[in-house]
Amino acid sequence: MDPLEIAKGIESEGKAYYEKLAAESPVKALAGVFALLASEEQKHFNLFAEWQKTKTAPAVPQPGTASAEAKRIFAGLSEQFVFPQAVYDYAQAYAKALEMETKSIALYADMLSKATLQDDKKALQFLIAEEQKHEHLVEHLLEFANEPKEFLENAEFNHLGT
Repeated sequence: MDPLEIAKGIESEGKAYYEKLAAESPVKALAGVFALLASEEQKHFNLFAEWQKTKTAPAVPQPGTASAEAKRIFAGLSEQFVFPQAVYDYAQAYAKALEMETKSIALYADMLSKATLQDDKKALQFLIAEEQKHEHLVEHLLEFANEPKEFLENAEFNHLGT
């Protein structure tokens, strides 16, 4: 099967899953993080679709803003967060999201190892970096789901990066 088609499928699956988490999240602020992640997955899908259509890697777009936005959202949550039990129930959902991000990174790394054109390599390196940011963010969402009070007590949120 065409690797670009596989990549589009992964991005489409990720978008749908993040949209589902956004719709079901009991915490409005977290729904915003998931909606942003869904939007970034759509941008990645579009990049792969363009690549597939033109047979040439498209120009690398600006990096996504999910990590910076999540940092801002968690800073806001730390000021007034009430710990709903429902957040704890989402640890399994966040673990699945983490698995999806890890899977996409592995696929894109494999594609990168086989790429011969510099533009292809640049596009794949960009996508790997973006998915690694998503993976990092989802790791922290999982940490938040497991220990929200401790997570939010870290007022600097340095662990989220930018």
